[in-house]
Amino acid sequence: MTLTLFTRGRNGRLSYYTLHDRQPSLDGLPVLISAWRVEGCRERERRFSFASEKERDRALRRLFTRAVRRGYTLLYSFDRSGIGRFGGGPEATAADAVVRAASEA
Repeated sequence: MTLTLFTRGRNGRLSYYTLHDRQPSLDGLPVLISAWRVEGCRERERRFSFASEKERDRALRRLFTRAVRRGYTLLYSFDRSGIGRFGGGPEATAADAVVRAASEA
């Protein structure tokens, strides 16, 4: 799952914020990585490990909601469990739920 958000700062430069779980943990724990950068600067990232996927999904919702409140807008999302913008299938993915909640706020 990947969510990328963006905003334009007061100085006119774009800022990007990405949440993803692409890099697995060596110990097998669920991982969430937040990465951010300002246009023209290097990317920085922070890695979070969780005891369960439920905890990871809760942190994903919290970080996404915080970014939207700071003025970020969804630029891109991808979920490898399905086809389409937010995945598919009968079960709702964490990314799908987060995007839906933020768009309703």
